[in-house]
Amino acid sequence: MEISLSILMLLIGLGLLNYGSDWFILGNTRIAKYFKLSNFVIGATVVAFGTSFPEIVTTLYAVYKGLPMIAVGNALGSCIVNIGFVLGLCAIISPLIVKQSSILKNSQIYLLYSILLFLLGYDGFDFGDGVVLFILFLGYMAYTLKKRTVITEGSKDDKKDIPMVLALIFTIVGLTSIFVGSKLFIDGARNIALLLGIPNKVIGFTLVAFGTSLPEIAVSLSATRKRLGEIVIGNVIGSNMINIGCVLALSSMAIPIPPTRFELFVNLLLVVLMVLFMNKGVVLRFLGKYDSKYFKISRIEGTILFVVYLVYVLIITQVLRI
Repeated sequence: MEISLSILMLLIGLGLLNYGSDWFILGNTRIAKYFKLSNFVIGATVVAFGTSFPEIVTTLYAVYKGLPMIAVGNALGSCIVNIGFVLGLCAIISPLIVKQSSILKNSQIYLLYSILLFLLGYDGFDFGDGVVLFILFLGYMAYTLKKRTVITEGSKDDKKDIPMVLALIFTIVGLTSIFVGSKLFIDGARNIALLLGIPNKVIGFTLVAFGTSLPEIAVSLSATRKRLGEIVIGNVIGSNMINIGCVLALSSMAIPIPPTRFELFVNLLLVVLMVLFMNKGVVLRFLGKYDSKYFKISRIEGTILFVVYLVYVLIITQVLRI
């Protein structure tokens, strides 16, 4: 009976995530046009903070309970899920096109931030590391919002935009559905995992990390279907910056975080690959071999990210031993 209830919770959660993400994207796209914000800025700020709420709550609860491995597993594990699974899967479904140079600059900043994360966390995170990460995170958010005047490109469907009041309703209802759906899915999946005897460390770095990333997954897949690749990339980069600069940083200020070198390495590897794929056009254009104004993450590159994530999961669950 308990397993049946957990499965029901899981299915209801998935349904709420699916419909909630569609409403959330619809409302946010309208709001973005009203305030003349670019899709990337909306994805990297409003959408990122909204979809990162489960990570924030879960990690702070883990810190309160004195469970540092769950805390770091959730924050860092979610970063890995967002790039390897979310971004990889979205690119496989539809290549993610980048139209603004400011997005490339944000990705380069994120790469530098990830390198610093690796260096600071190699022997674990302490209070000082958290302060550094948090201050730099605030600087990143200020830089991103400073670029908010980049106007989203118009389309033939602009005349069919929904009223602002309705857009706000869609946003609130969609975000609420995402939160409720995420909680139901996490609770159902966690109960099933515990009944099957899965260790706490594996739960933290896989199940909890994947579960709290469901809002990012749902929103990004919805944005991909609507050909809003910049929201997908903005959501991934913005959510990861929040996971590191806010969630992990605040956690390390409250409680020492033990070393997780393998996970730090996998995260850095995925970031390097993502930034390389996004910026390859810069090098090609410099060499005079690329004349398109668009940059993108192709299906092949998305597959590479996805495969790296799958190998990581197999190793962390000890299905594949190295």
